[in-house]
Amino acid sequence: MLKVITSKDNNKIKHASSLKERKYREEYQEFLIEGYKMLEMAAEAGCIKEIFTLKEIEGIKQEIPQYLVDPSLIKKISNSVSPEGVVAICNMVHRKSKKMNKVVYLDKVNDPGNVGTIMRTAYAFNYDAIIFSKGSCDPYNEKAISGSRGSIFFLPILHGDLEEFKEDKDVIVSALNEKAVDIKEVKLPKSFILVVGNEANGVSQEIIKQATITTKISIDNIDSLNVAVAAGILMDHLR
Repeated sequence: MLKVITSKDNNKIKHASSLKERKYREEYQEFLIEGYKMLEMAAEAGCIKEIFTLKEIEGIKQEIPQYLVDPSLIKKISNSVSPEGVVAICNMVHRKSKKMNKVVYLDKVNDPGNVGTIMRTAYAFNYDAIIFSKGSCDPYNEKAISGSRGSIFFLPILHGDLEEFKEDKDVIVSALNEKAVDIKEVKLPKSFILVVGNEANGVSQEIIKQATITTKISIDNIDSLNVAVAAGILMDHLR
């Protein structure tokens, strides 16, 4: 179903543009995606609401509206410096994991690039879900979505405090303290939550106190690793 929009004051354009802000994404439970590859993955996930495009896109369900717009309108609703030519509004997918044996918990991780990479890695390593604490980056931030390489459409995304999820699970915290054991020495628990922390401050003391296992990655020549790199190493060892 192809329609034409020519004005930047069109309500559809205004609404799409508003979704650049987190408060509107949360209010409407919608987010923006860009590019043909991301559109393809969103179509597979069944979450596309509307499409704004420079040319009609084949293979899209007829009930999904496609709005033909000019490059200036794509630029208005896009977050990219050089937009690919297609932007879509997607509904947030609230997937529930059938099991919660391997879970990643982000404790105030606030860089969207790191968040996207962690989501991508968790999905690649078959983790059951990823949980965002209050104060963490919005997973629907445009940079986080881009970094996730589409995994955000298929990986269950949850929000809440650690206490809500830790029942019957080991809590594995990545922290540099005297109790931390090398990740290579950690025996794989049957069910666990892996906690990684804020880029500047690490995992909060409140959560460290709840840990059943405190672990670290042995490194040389430098005092710490990027949180996304560290999370990837830990997830690999624990899968």
